[in-house]
Amino acid sequence: MANIQQRGNTYKITAYSGYDTAGKQIRHTMTYKPSEDLSPAKLKKELDKVALDFEEKCNLGYVMDSNIKLIDFIEIWFKNYVGNKNLSPVTVRGYQNESIKIIEDLGNIKMGKITAKHIQDFYAKVKGSTGVRGGEKFKVTPEYLEAVDKIKQKDLSDKAGINDDALRRLKKGGNTTYEIACKVADAIGKDFDTLFLSTNPQREVSNETVLHYHKLLNNIMNTAVKWGVIPFNPIEKRVELPKSDRKEPAYMDDKEALEFLELLEEEPIKYKLALNLLIFSGLRRGEIGGLKWPDINFDDKIITVKRALKYIPGVGLFEGEPKTFKSKRSIKLPDFIFDLFKAYRVWQLEERIKVGDRWIDHDYIFTRWNGEPMSLDTIGGFLKKFTDKHGLKPVHLHSLRHTNASILIASGVDLKTVSTRLGHSNLSTTGNIYAHVINSADAKASDALDNILVISSRKAQ
Repeated sequence: MANIQQRGNTYKITAYSGYDTAGKQIRHTMTYKPSEDLSPAKLKKELDKVALDFEEKCNLGYVMDSNIKLIDFIEIWFKNYVGNKNLSPVTVRGYQNESIKIIEDLGNIKMGKITAKHIQDFYAKVKGSTGVRGGEKFKVTPEYLEAVDKIKQKDLSDKAGINDDALRRLKKGGNTTYEIACKVADAIGKDFDTLFLSTNPQREVSNETVLHYHKLLNNIMNTAVKWGVIPFNPIEKRVELPKSDRKEPAYMDDKEALEFLELLEEEPIKYKLALNLLIFSGLRRGEIGGLKWPDINFDDKIITVKRALKYIPGVGLFEGEPKTFKSKRSIKLPDFIFDLFKAYRVWQLEERIKVGDRWIDHDYIFTRWNGEPMSLDTIGGFLKKFTDKHGLKPVHLHSLRHTNASILIASGVDLKTVSTRLGHSNLSTTGNIYAHVINSADAKASDALDNILVISSRKAQ
């Protein structure tokens, strides 16, 4: 309940709206001057009404001014902005992770006091540190292998709250995240540093990381302007940003892709289907993982993207919406892809019979041994071993999507069609990502035109 204190002929009303991340109660105040001709009873009724209305506005986050600290504003921003945007859980988790560092360095500064200098110093600190965004990977030690040799894998999986596949990958020398490694160490009951080694402990922070922080802070400040908390965004066009160090997407050209596919012919059907599908469809890895059998139209040779598998450390795999509203799409594919689907389905049914009633039927195409959706890291791990074994260009799963787009563009397919097949939200996204391929195709077209005209000119002479 709001507190009301008389101060001469005015009243100070104090309302509270929960606690900040440091456990301190968030307090808001206002001054109210009632009409002088009110009777005591009407005055009390009026004050109670004003106080109740003020308290409700505070609880909804409508009462803020430039004196509110950034830490408190971010909390309200998450509740009233992020909470109403219907954002992907992966995006929200990213905002949460990045806001931790922002709050650590800038949280106690009042919104009206934040300057471009504060932000510039923060970016410099981020750039000068290591591993700010996380992403550090860990592999197991010989002590880990010795410890798990005495524990049933199912017992460890249940106790750690992670799936069997993650444990198998660890045992085979695969990497894992800090969150998963902590869960496993707790389940085993041994010191973390005894069981795990970091594979990239001194990873340099990229310019892209700084730009991620800027994007989030700029969003927060623009919202503060929109809500009337501050008169202008103190960082927009006022801080110096590093140049993006994002590399051009890795991909195979048509000759490299042909060699890749020829060598893939001798591999198990699961990997052959997944990798062919990635190259010929241009789907994102999560979209491949989210495919279900009803999404495959064998008669018309069309697959429909309706969902995507997503992953959050500590949460695991879950089914979500594709990346953008245009990512829900139907794509026509060559006949031989559907022949692979048929062969794979026979193989999957045989595997299903082997496990009997332990099979969990969700209709997913790419599954673990028991029918649950399969992490595409399994396919990614195979891809690395496959390219290493044959001495092929090192590519990752997303490279196959870039390979699809690059070959289509180089072959003269119009950009709108490529953009639609990729599920990009707009044409400019496709143009920006594949500018290098477009320029190359344009140069070839120019040369071809030049050759045609020169030959025609000579004939005319």
